[in-house]
Amino acid sequence: MAAETLDGLTAVVTGASSGVGAAAARQLAARGASVVVVGRAVTRTRAVADEVGGTALPTDFARFSEVRELARHLISRIPRIDILVNNAGVVSPKRQTTPDGHELTVQVNFLSPSC
Repeated sequence: MAAETLDGLTAVVTGASSGVGAAAARQLAARGASVVVVGRAVTRTRAVADEVGGTALPTDFARFSEVRELARHLISRIPRIDILVNNAGVVSPKRQTTPDGHELTVQVNFLSPSC
């Protein structure tokens, strides 16, 4: 059975600068979706976006200001998000505090997606 086409659909993939997120961005683009690649690593995020013909939006989920800017950008420039892959996440072996004053893992994995 052939994979369903995603022509005309817009996908936003967070954590897409490498690993599972990058693979998801590639698969969605291969099926015809317009992909917005969101990732913390600027160079890798842009490289994946270039590879899939998508848009790169470098964003660090450890900074609420960047997450809010991402939201403003998406709201103002993307008329509709058809597919959202919330893949951004982190596991830190030691306690780290974000600039916003939260423990890093809690902010990136739980607070930022609902910011």
